Amino acid sequence: MRHPLSEYSPAGKRMMLAGMVLLAAGCASSVPWQAPYDIMPSHPVPLASTKGTTTALPVLRLARVSAAHWLKTDAYQYHLLYQEPQRLLAYRDARWVGTPPQMIASRLQHQLAHSGQWRAVLAGQSSGTATWLLQVRLTDFVVNFSGPETGKALVAGTATLVNATDYRVVAQHSFRFTEILPGASAQGGAVAMAGASERFVAAVSGWTAQMASTGKSTPRP
Repeated sequence: MRHPLSEYSPAGKRMMLAGMVLLAAGCASSVPWQAPYDIMPSHPVPLASTKGTTTALPVLRLARVSAAHWLKTDAYQYHLLYQEPQRLLAYRDARWVGTPPQMIASRLQHQLAHSGQWRAVLAGQSSGTATWLLQVRLTDFVVNFSGPETGKALVAGTATLVNATDYRVVAQHSFRFTEILPGASAQGGAVAMAGASERFVAAVSGWTAQMASTGKSTPRP
């Protein structure tokens, strides 16, 4: 039986082989269609009403949420703790609608703005003078499977409240929340991640308001 390339001239063989290499490279680098998942809760908890006067309340600036390098992607990442606990994997057919810090920032901005604790919540480098600066660093945002049918979503990070006048650190606190997966699938992980994220942003929001109310907003002498 003759080789498929035997009918081609040497130049033709080279062109055919080059085409095959390019095709293989294209297949290896192409990303299959992925279902996008968000962390918005299925049944959002009503937030505090912001009606009424807020002129006496302080202004908060939420800095850009930072994160470890491995979280700066929209890949839907998970661990198989019962097989290779140190190996970080990602779904081929699922992804997040944004990077974890982007999604947490969106949820936190909304939570803070509707908490009734601030006259305004400024984002990043937006114009305006703030009394307090909130810095959040995300350290974990991953689904951990403890078994083939069981697992938990994990959201963890550190919040730092800074006096925006003299940039003095007022307080810092670490937060860690897990939520049991309702099903061992990308959909189940997304539901659990939404629950863990909701608890995370609510805790950060409440802690920030508490620390600001007990801290001093004027520069030290």
